[in-house]
Amino acid sequence: MRLVFCGSGAFAVPTLRALVESCHDLACVITQPARPAGRSRKCRPTPVARAAEQIGLEVCEFEDINSPQSLQRMRNTDAEAICVVDYGQFIGRQVRELTPLGAFNLHASLLPELRGAAPVNWAIIRGLRRTGVTTFAIVREMDAGPVYLQRATDIDPDETAEELRGRLADVGAELVLETVGLLAGGWAEPKPQDESAVTYAPRLKKSDGLIDWTADAECVRNLIHGTWPWPGGQTVFRGRHKGDVPVVLGRATVAEGDADAPGKVGGDLSVATGRGRLVISEIKPAGRRLMRWRDFVNGYRVQHGDHFEAPT
Repeated sequence: MRLVFCGSGAFAVPTLRALVESCHDLACVITQPARPAGRSRKCRPTPVARAAEQIGLEVCEFEDINSPQSLQRMRNTDAEAICVVDYGQFIGRQVRELTPLGAFNLHASLLPELRGAAPVNWAIIRGLRRTGVTTFAIVREMDAGPVYLQRATDIDPDETAEELRGRLADVGAELVLETVGLLAGGWAEPKPQDESAVTYAPRLKKSDGLIDWTADAECVRNLIHGTWPWPGGQTVFRGRHKGDVPVVLGRATVAEGDADAPGKVGGDLSVATGRGRLVISEIKPAGRRLMRWRDFVNGYRVQHGDHFEAPT
């Protein structure tokens, strides 16, 4: 089948590569324009643009996929369907109706759960045990179209959002190939979503990473893992030797232990929460690299009785 592929972020790259290696014809790759990023504010192409260049594919960059120029470019491909993955723009009616089989999207949740921009993060933050990927027909309402296929997977308690997103990207690439096969063969039978089961996963804000040490250890761990690498689980280390140090926690595990003041570092260097204790594995002081907890303990002379507090 002849396809137009629309993608921008790293989540879309495995699907792009899978389509290129498949028996289907990738007629056009569309991505968002390069944008300033990092401290240097240099313009950086999207991960999809970089991957396409490595593969040797021509890439079209459009500020608005619904523009007349974009529509004409896609119309000239004579594509049969449009595949959208991690693209980042609203897909309007004219785009959706441009090809005989319409446009479909890959989403990183088991819809109707976690509609929105950050489904992987919120799956972990909310403590879900399972999530997955879904392909669905794009409609005007966000992530609300009828579902083609889904594939579920368990969430490992030690998994960060970055790791889970990478794993789901690979699973999603396989699901897209299956979906394209169904569409090409005329066997696709999309099923409407259950609107009574809808939940949402809004785009993360920096404040979503603020750690509340009065919460139980599992909730704190989920917040740390679910917000990595951005905005990260944010807190302030208050030590007797180094003063206040803003930090981001990268990884932690839940541990048993005696109750103590929330945020207080115990004799075993675990940290008390509202219920249970947390063993920190990785920590990133402000302006420094991510480091092992033991290295932080040695460098900042962490002692029993030091504590973590919510940023003010």
